[in-house]
Amino acid sequence: MPTDPFAGASVKRAQTVQSVRQHLHHGRDDAAFKELEGLSGKLRADPELQFLRGLVLERKRRFAQAIECARQSVEALEHVDPMLLIARCYRGMGETEKALRWCDRAAKVRPDLEVVGLLRAGTLEEAGRFGEATEVLAPIAEAYDGANKPYPLGLGVEWSKLLVQNKRYEEAIRLIDQTLERPDMPPAGLAQQYYLKAKAADRMKDFDAAFTTATEGNEVGRIEFDPAIYESQVSMLIENWSRESMKDFPLAACDSELPVFVAGMPRSGTSLIDQIIDAHPKAAGVGELSSIEKFAIDLSHDYDPSVAPPECFGRFQQKQWTRIANQYVREVKKLAPAGAERVVNKALGNNKLVGLIARLFPKTRIIHAIRDPRDVAISCYMGGFNNRMHPWTTRIEWAAAAWAQSHRMMQHWKEALDVPILDVHYERLVADPEREFPRIIGFLGLEWDDRCFEFHKTRRTVRTLSYDQVNRPIYKTSAGRNANYAEHIAGIAFPAYDPS
Repeated sequence: MPTDPFAGASVKRAQTVQSVRQHLHHGRDDAAFKELEGLSGKLRADPELQFLRGLVLERKRRFAQAIECARQSVEALEHVDPMLLIARCYRGMGETEKALRWCDRAAKVRPDLEVVGLLRAGTLEEAGRFGEATEVLAPIAEAYDGANKPYPLGLGVEWSKLLVQNKRYEEAIRLIDQTLERPDMPPAGLAQQYYLKAKAADRMKDFDAAFTTATEGNEVGRIEFDPAIYESQVSMLIENWSRESMKDFPLAACDSELPVFVAGMPRSGTSLIDQIIDAHPKAAGVGELSSIEKFAIDLSHDYDPSVAPPECFGRFQQKQWTRIANQYVREVKKLAPAGAERVVNKALGNNKLVGLIARLFPKTRIIHAIRDPRDVAISCYMGGFNNRMHPWTTRIEWAAAAWAQSHRMMQHWKEALDVPILDVHYERLVADPEREFPRIIGFLGLEWDDRCFEFHKTRRTVRTLSYDQVNRPIYKTSAGRNANYAEHIAGIAFPAYDPS
């Protein structure tokens, strides 16, 4: 952004801009947000300050609000920075076409700006449109190669992803090794490059190198996880949300059949189930929508276990639960195509929230995604599955313990709740789609539609580690993947599992 887009701007404005930028530079997002929220009048409408507010909201992953701020900035001042912010937010939301349109708009303002091409290519790559992404990025990479100049960090990161997707694994590993040595690589980016290198090695069938590289990635910023503490937390959840206790919990007066939820461990086929349902003309997927989880957090702040229900929930009584439920229904209706009769949410924390979901939406349906715990552990360990939110992914034995507790929670919900819960085993899903796909659709109360078999042909972007898998037809090679790493997981106690 320009240093000062207003002639004769006030000293206060200049000081505010400088202060907010300092906060952002040092990662003090909350301080920046607080300062921006305290503005009023002309300063609040200032396009640069609107842009900065959008930046903070983007970092908080509040994409819709970030877009609104950036739009107001663009309306006041045609500048490329808020345009790119909007494109990034749409990319983060999986709205590929909208992101690309804003890339186009930014390119008209600054056709010479390389970052626009990088953003466009990254957006296409995450949408599984690898050929288009390569067409955008290859000329940029070739220009640096021709001039014998090192790649900028952003180019190195994006181009290495495409080299992997284009099966140019040895080139990808050489480039990744160069980026790993860069002093300007942030820790989060460093870990992701390790995981990308592990993916390349895995696809080359160099499984020892893949596991060793993933281990290096998991050591970057690793957070300790205590399986015993987690087990006690799950025990407390089960006790607090027993069938007997829930009889007196608030029950929302929401009779909508629209909300459907997928619960279970990550990397258990949740994205595939989401895509299958989304391909049905009368259903839709909204990805990992966190609205219910946010309500659960608010609820936990008011919860007093020393008080009998429903008073234990403080200010959140039946009226408030109904309001939240109806608000959620309105939210997913806006996100889903017109005419959708079922909308599926596969948020990662759903396995802990099934009891709350059932009280908010008495007519909901729950799909429990299940996969071999060994394959779940390997898949999470190799992919860098949001280690800060899920620290158990950084060790195989921790992943095994987390799987056991997730399964324990889901067994509890089946016994304690009256809402229908359908078990979907990943191994059966990929081995017998002709049976399993219609079983899922039938569970939702919808008539079968053959378009569900062609889920991979949709232009919808999946914002998960599975993005380069669900954009292709069903395949069976991920089932039993743990066999490639048998030596590395030998001696670890995994929960018993039988998909038959």
